Amino acid sequence: MPSKLTPKNNSEHFIELANKRVPKALKALELVGNLGNKSNYTYSKSQSDQIKKALRDKVNDVCRKFDSQNKKNNHFQLKE
Repeated sequence: MPSKLTPKNNSEHFIELANKRVPKALKALELVGNLGNKSNYTYSKSQSDQIKKALRDKVNDVCRKFDSQNKKNNHFQLKE
């Protein structure tokens, strides 16, 4: 793989990786969702809350990475 990707190659690489990774992530989420089947598993509300929180936190983190366009904003400005 070239050390520096051109914008076109960079975009193609993104599409290639997204087409591989997103379906795997969706399948993994589907499998985690199967754990919610009360007829097959016994779990406490605390356990389900922990799983939901971990998933929600990670999804929010991933969404922020796309929303921020990979720019970290460490600047603080007080709003009126």
